[in-house]
Amino acid sequence: MYFYRKYAPYILAMNIRIEHDLITRVRDYNDSDALQQLVRKYQPMVDRMFKMYWLNGYDRNDWYQESYIVCYETCQRFDGSHGSRFANFFKMRFNNHIISLIRAQRAVKRQANNGACSYEDLVASGDSVLDFFKRPAPSVVDLVTHFEILIEDLSDLELAAFRIILGDLTDEEVYQIHGCDEQQLMRASSRCKAKLRKKLSKV
Repeated sequence: MYFYRKYAPYILAMNIRIEHDLITRVRDYNDSDALQQLVRKYQPMVDRMFKMYWLNGYDRNDWYQESYIVCYETCQRFDGSHGSRFANFFKMRFNNHIISLIRAQRAVKRQANNGACSYEDLVASGDSVLDFFKRPAPSVVDLVTHFEILIEDLSDLELAAFRIILGDLTDEEVYQIHGCDEQQLMRASSRCKAKLRKKLSKV
């Protein structure tokens, strides 16, 4: 312990220099090995984001591919001359990137939902109820789509609260990732349940 306290500043300075060297190699020389080292260093943060958010059709490999893209772009933009930390900048940009992808998927789902045929439209078109039930049953993909429509109006914190209900996240993980407290999470959980009940009442 004494050894660590004595040499901690030197170790920190050395780590900063190593990281700065990796960033420079990525920015100036498109060094793929340096990029891999940076992404590997921040893999715990990337994994926490993977547990926090859900992107339709994205497995962990797809998630890592997005982290490589964002890390490369972050190296191009990062300027540590004013004391900013690469870790914070990368985390912020990766979080914003994932949220943008989620919003894009939700927008597509809303467009698909707007084109859905209601029962009233079915009757107005002259189709009979019997004709409707002769159509093929919904596929698994359709069910997933309906589930996505169900949660599309949830905020990021409300979605995290929903994942707690499903047992996919713990309270502590949400506190850490979202920087919220117990009261904020409880209010988000209440809003989440209210929105789901409203959606389900229309099914």
